[in-house]
Amino acid sequence: MDRFEHWRKYTLIFLATTLCSTVVLKIGEIQYLELILAADFLVLLGLIFLDGFRIRLYRPFTQIGLSYSIFLVAAFVLSLFALQQDFASSFQDTALKRPVLVTVARMGELFLDVFYMLYLANLYRLDESLCRFGTRIYYWAGIAGCFYSFATFPLNVLFNTQLGTYADSHRFRGFNNEGSGFGLYLLSVALVALLLYRRQWLSRRNFRWGMAVILTGLVGSQSKSLFFAMALLGTIVLVWVFRGWKRWALVGSVFAALIAVASVLDFQTQIDAYIRGSEQYQELSNLRSTDGNFVMGRVAGAVLGPRMLVARPLLGIGWGNYPLVRDDPEYRRGTAFALSSTDAPNLGMIDYMIELGIPLWFYLTWIELKPIFMMRRQGAGVLLISVGLMQPLSNWAGAHLNLTHPWMVSGIALGIAYQTWHNSASGSETIAA
Repeated sequence: MDRFEHWRKYTLIFLATTLCSTVVLKIGEIQYLELILAADFLVLLGLIFLDGFRIRLYRPFTQIGLSYSIFLVAAFVLSLFALQQDFASSFQDTALKRPVLVTVARMGELFLDVFYMLYLANLYRLDESLCRFGTRIYYWAGIAGCFYSFATFPLNVLFNTQLGTYADSHRFRGFNNEGSGFGLYLLSVALVALLLYRRQWLSRRNFRWGMAVILTGLVGSQSKSLFFAMALLGTIVLVWVFRGWKRWALVGSVFAALIAVASVLDFQTQIDAYIRGSEQYQELSNLRSTDGNFVMGRVAGAVLGPRMLVARPLLGIGWGNYPLVRDDPEYRRGTAFALSSTDAPNLGMIDYMIELGIPLWFYLTWIELKPIFMMRRQGAGVLLISVGLMQPLSNWAGAHLNLTHPWMVSGIALGIAYQTWHNSASGSETIAA
């Protein structure tokens, strides 16, 4: 049994830290990793049964889990209130895309995300070798995603073969659906690389060329969400670390650098296109009703989202219900209908204000930040806090709450923050990395 447990843990960590970046690998709407985590959860239940239902719970991690349990219950209750809306004209081609059931599906995904964030954090907390293995694999998986984009770039340029690179702008996306998600993922990989180097788990040579690869991938992703996350992370870190005039001078420098990069990549033109599209949406949507870039995504969301938020600011429209209720006449008001049931407003944190209502969104935000304050009380330093911040930052920047990689990297941060082992490679290395 001990040998089985040893290999199960290493196999689980390997699959979790590699497949968390492969969003495109799925059966229908269910990702491979979600199926693996669900299967492993059943195995865990079997092991608990064989052990006479004896379970060891680590109190700090249990507190985080209980907070998310309250959130899940509240989200389910609100999904029942959301049935007051008009679903008649919505796409409901599968059971998981029906009212209430779509929320239950999201709840199941989030349960697995939170459970395995805390479960892996506990493994990392107790065993340095597991922690070092998981952290390294996460880093090398990110490098592999970059090389996949590099290798497929010529194919996209010459033959429009959209693999690791896509669209006319040849954006890098690695194993992700789009460049924005890939950019956020690579930001977490860069932070993990710094953590590995600080703890002497990565050589200077591998760190230097690895960071060069990651930075190339970051630029190639052309991710606007990435720059939002970097600006927010930089502001939080600088305000946390520095005092007085140094704090504001560095904050100003960060924003100046981000503005310069945004100018080079011509983000203003893309933002202006969204604004113009939103202003003309009501008038032109029916003329371009088959154009997914116009009647779906951010352009449509910028018009429909505020209407939903004004109509249901406290109860929300229901978690996962946006594509199901966006054709409600109360929100649509004569504009063109959706083309599929996979639409999302893509407005970052506003998405969850719309779906959950403002009160439950505030509660979710508090839960997402709770591990950060707990880690700080443990003496975690700025770098470790930055790694832990990737989960809420990704969500605020527009990534789906159930996207797996932010939870996996947060598990690494929590495990190191609450470590019971000592780094044998460096007598001066401490938890404050």
